[in-house]
Amino acid sequence: MSEPLFEPRARRGRVIFDTFRSVRDPRLAAWLLFRSSLLPELAASHLALMGSPIAESGLAPIGVFGVWRLLATNNRELARCATVFASPAVAIDAARVEQPRADQMQVSTVRGPVATKHAWVLRRGDRPIATAARWYESAGEASAAGRAAVAVFQSADVIEGVSIGSASGRRSRVSAQPA
Repeated sequence: MSEPLFEPRARRGRVIFDTFRSVRDPRLAAWLLFRSSLLPELAASHLALMGSPIAESGLAPIGVFGVWRLLATNNRELARCATVFASPAVAIDAARVEQPRADQMQVSTVRGPVATKHAWVLRRGDRPIATAARWYESAGEASAAGRAAVAVFQSADVIEGVSIGSASGRRSRVSAQPA
């Protein structure tokens, strides 16, 4: 029996990185609004971002801030980082630091603004690392999704490029810039 010419690579989740055109980018505002529902203690940092020197400078050539997102093999968003980082490069470094520590993380469920909305937060110690990317109908469903996200994060490929939005709202990939 002959051996196959190639061995197919197992499909794994991916950690991808985004940046924003400016502090007034609607995607950043939506990200921060959802996060404030899950982590109200970080809502004050939203105001700090809006008052930062970057806010006065308008558009940035590579974008402002950096975030990471965890995608399943079908490109469905499973998780978002809990922190908005100073740059895409800092977000990449943070994801690489946290990935090997995923087995130390705990999933906690969060009740949303109404009884039928639940989500999850992934913490290492008291520090929030990642959040759900959407609402779930029950706490049990949210908890199971959080545990699944941990499993995917442990073996996910960390992708080097960074997505940035254009004025038209489309996203394009650029290479990560040093911090």
